[in-house]
Amino acid sequence: MNLKIARAFLVVGLTGCGVAELPPDVPDAESVGSAESPVIVSSVNWSSVTSLSSTSTERTRSKAVGYLSIPAVGSRCTAWLVANDKVVTNNHCIGSSSQAAGARVSFNYEDGVASANRIWYDCSTFVKTWTAEDMTVIQCKAVNGTLPGQVYGKLTVASGNATNGSAMYVVHQNCDYNATPSCTPTKKYSPGSVLNTNWSSNELSYNADTLGGSSGSPVLGGAGSTYAHQVIGLHHVGVGSNYSSSAYNAGVEASAIKARLAEIGL
Repeated sequence: MNLKIARAFLVVGLTGCGVAELPPDVPDAESVGSAESPVIVSSVNWSSVTSLSSTSTERTRSKAVGYLSIPAVGSRCTAWLVANDKVVTNNHCIGSSSQAAGARVSFNYEDGVASANRIWYDCSTFVKTWTAEDMTVIQCKAVNGTLPGQVYGKLTVASGNATNGSAMYVVHQNCDYNATPSCTPTKKYSPGSVLNTNWSSNELSYNADTLGGSSGSPVLGGAGSTYAHQVIGLHHVGVGSNYSSSAYNAGVEASAIKARLAEIGL
């Protein structure tokens, strides 16, 4: 199946220049107007990560996921730590060094955390991108001498691919802006199951809820699965209409992610 991912971004006016300025929350940072935009499957069943048990593995893993602000194109996506100083997101979020300029990530952009208390890391150093896998790695600088992975941990990419029917979940930055346009895209936990590990070449599909802005988020194996709490996919696309039971989302499989990371020594 050949995918045509619309790499259109919703651009907003910025109030200044330089890395000190952050764009406002942008509801849809990807696939604007595309039938393949990420979708909410049936009814919304995601929850705030702050509602998870503080001792659960899901909550621990969620800390390595962050809100990616991309002022160069006036948009946002989701990113996750794969090393102490490197995050993974989609190529259609950041596809070049010029698009990475001024990029920042906040890993505590969560419910209950005031805007003034969000910690932002400069992640504007472009490392590499892969168009076929819709994947990009950027590098983050330390804050007060500490790298983000030393604070929030990092995720492990599975050594193999998931199986059909296995439990999974997505951790991403979003909110249901279809119902509430002014909502704040805090960190969410979307549970579901793997639908098809052969959806297309190097891709798997699943029924966990996402929306535009969730792009770049990690798909993790659910409790009890072979690769529990490890990254089994890189979310980037959805098919169908919001709130439809026939809709689904899809991401690049672990084997492809792992092969690309090996190219840069990760």
